[in-house]
Amino acid sequence: MNILFASSEIFPYAKSGGLADVAQSLPEELRKIAQVYTMMPLYQTVDRQNYNIVFSDFSFDIWLHGIRHQIDLYKNANNPYELFLYNPILCDREGLYHDNYGDFGDNHLRFAIFSYGVIETMLKLQLKINTIHINDWQTALIALLAKTKYHLSQKIVFTIHNIAYQGIFHKSVMNELELNWQECFKSDRFEYFDQVNFLKAGIFYSDVITTVSPTYANEIQTPYFGHTLDNMLITNNYKLTGIINGISYDVFNPSTDEYIYKNYDKQTYELKSQNKVKLCKELNLAEPHRPLFVFIGRFTNQKGVDLIVQSLHLLKDFEINVAILGSGEKYYNGVFSKLVDKYHNITIKIGYDEALARKFYASADFLLMPSVFEPCGLNQMIMMRYGGLPIVARTGGLRDSVVDFTDLHHHNKHQGIGVTFDEHSMFWYMHAITKAISLYANQKKYIKFAKHNMSVDNSWKTSAKEYLKVYK
Repeated sequence: MNILFASSEIFPYAKSGGLADVAQSLPEELRKIAQVYTMMPLYQTVDRQNYNIVFSDFSFDIWLHGIRHQIDLYKNANNPYELFLYNPILCDREGLYHDNYGDFGDNHLRFAIFSYGVIETMLKLQLKINTIHINDWQTALIALLAKTKYHLSQKIVFTIHNIAYQGIFHKSVMNELELNWQECFKSDRFEYFDQVNFLKAGIFYSDVITTVSPTYANEIQTPYFGHTLDNMLITNNYKLTGIINGISYDVFNPSTDEYIYKNYDKQTYELKSQNKVKLCKELNLAEPHRPLFVFIGRFTNQKGVDLIVQSLHLLKDFEINVAILGSGEKYYNGVFSKLVDKYHNITIKIGYDEALARKFYASADFLLMPSVFEPCGLNQMIMMRYGGLPIVARTGGLRDSVVDFTDLHHHNKHQGIGVTFDEHSMFWYMHAITKAISLYANQKKYIKFAKHNMSVDNSWKTSAKEYLKVYK
C-alpha cells in the first residue's frame, strides 16, 4: 500500500502543536508496513542545512485567478519519501499560521497553494498512491479538489485533530481559488453562513473521517463540542471513526532520553527521584521530597489554564511543589508573568523549551491537565511513559486513556492510572489535587500505579494498525 500523508506541520521541521508530533510519528510507524510519502510546506523557519533538505531540481506552476504561483519541490536527502513544497506566499512568514497580531490575512490562498501543490506533485511525479491522508483545515481543500477538479480515484482519509480551528473565509475566495460555485458552494459542502469553511469541505468530500480519540468522535457530534459542525458530522457519521493517537517510544524514552538528568526504566524506577532532586535545585524549589506537580503546554482556555491560575494562591500553602512550563495567548502570558517568583513553592517558565519539558516529565509525580476539551492529548501519555500520574478532566482522549485510581474496576490494559474529575470547576479540580496528595502519601501504592503506567502501550503501533483498516 502506498500512502501520501499531507500536513501543514511535521516535527522536527515545524511545530505549533500536537499535529506536528502525529505527522511525524504515524508515518514513521506506517513505513514499517507500507510506503509512505509525507508533504509539508518548506517554511523559512525550517533549518534546511541541519536536516539536509535539498532542492530536487523540479518546479512547476499553479495558476489561480490569472496569477502564477511557482512551486519548488525539495526533499530530505536522507529520506526521499519526505517531500517539501516551497512557494514564497506559503512559506516566507515568521510564523506558520499567524504573527503576533493575528491571522496573516491570506491563509486561504497559502493553504490552497499547498493543497493544489500536493495533488500536482503526486500527478507530475506519477506517484502510485492508494490513499491520501490529509489533516485539519489547512489540507482539507485537497479532498474538495480531488473530488471536484481532479476526479481522483485515490481514497481520501481526513483527520480532524481539533475541530475548533476550521479555516473560515469570505466567499469571494471561491473565485480566487477557481472553485465551482454551483458544485461547491452548498450548505452541506463548502458554504458556511454565507462564507466558506475549509474543514467543512473536508468532512463532506473525504471518504473516511477520523478523529483522534473515540470519545472525541462522539463529543464533536454535540453542540457543545461540535463548534457549529455537529449536525454536519451527524449527517456524515457513517464515515467517522475515532482512533486514539500514540507517541513515539523512540523519542519519549526515559531509559535513553538525552535531555534528562538520570536515565531510568521500570526496573530502575528508584532512579527517577534523582531527576526530581536536580530539577528542584535548578528551579530553586525547596524540599524535593514533596510531591511535584507540573503543567506543560499552551496557555489557552482549552487547556484549563484558568483553573491553574486561580488555584495557585491556594496551592502556595500546600506541602507540594508546582512547576509550570508553557506559553500561549498574550493575556495568559501576561497573567503568568506577574506570578513568576511570587510563591516559594511554585515556579513558572514562560516559553517553549523541549529539553526542560523532558526534565519536567522525568521529575514529576503528577501532571496537571484540567482541559476544557482535549481531542486526544499526548502529554498524559508522555507522563505515563516517564512513570508519573496524570490529573485529567474526563473529556476526549483523556477519558479514553486515563482511569481514576479509585475506579479500577472500569480499567482496561490500554489505560493508564491517574486522577480524574468530571465537572470543570475549581472545587472538583482542587479535590483531584488533594486526592493525588493523599495517594502520594502511600508510596507503595503510588509506585505500583506509576510502574503500571510505564507498562501501558501508548505507542503508535496499535494506532497504525487501526489506520491501515480505514486506508483499505
